[in-house]
Amino acid sequence: MEETDDLLSFFMQDKPVKILLETQKNGKTYPADISKALAATYSHIVRVIQKLEEMGLITSEKQGRTKYITLTESGQNVAHHLSGLEMALKRLEESKKKGGKEQEKLPVKEEK
Repeated sequence: MEETDDLLSFFMQDKPVKILLETQKNGKTYPADISKALAATYSHIVRVIQKLEEMGLITSEKQGRTKYITLTESGQNVAHHLSGLEMALKRLEESKKKGGKEQEKLPVKEEK
């Protein structure tokens, strides 16, 4: 139970989610590029990436002095779900900006 709580509290933070989504968007990428995209310090991004790697969501590969990161299969799965959630929340926000008038209508069950 405690491990699940740790995972949940970790993922309720902003940076891990954004790192997964940014890596999903770019494929093989550099921590420095993620740092720039998220306007965060390089050292902070590296610490979060290390935690994501410990969780088995990201893998890193060194080529010379350059370190690349990619999503593992589990990381791709999590990023896919996060991306879907992100799109749903954006649609909700757009709907709220339009006064909620364009919300999806659910089918009404007719009674006989």
